[in-house]
Amino acid sequence: MLKKVTLKNVSAFIEGNTKQVLAGMGLQPEHVKEQILYRASLCSSCITAGKCEKCGCSVPGKLYVAKSCNPDKFPDLMNNTEWEEFKKRNLLND
Repeated sequence: MLKKVTLKNVSAFIEGNTKQVLAGMGLQPEHVKEQILYRASLCSSCITAGKCEKCGCSVPGKLYVAKSCNPDKFPDLMNNTEWEEFKKRNLLND
């Protein structure tokens, strides 16, 4: 199934892949790195398939997009304070 090309999809592709490159260069804050790893742990089948089961976008780039395509599975990327509170509420260890 081909994804429909929309401005939203193109924007998400650019955002995700740009942030993935920055992460590879060590330029992502620690709280963002943790959230990417958290998303990856929830989306192992997407990683295996190379695309998101929900939206069809390429993975791992999709893991770096701030807006969640599947809020029932994981939230939007959060700032450091929000992430720390989320970890406490959901009993996630550092």
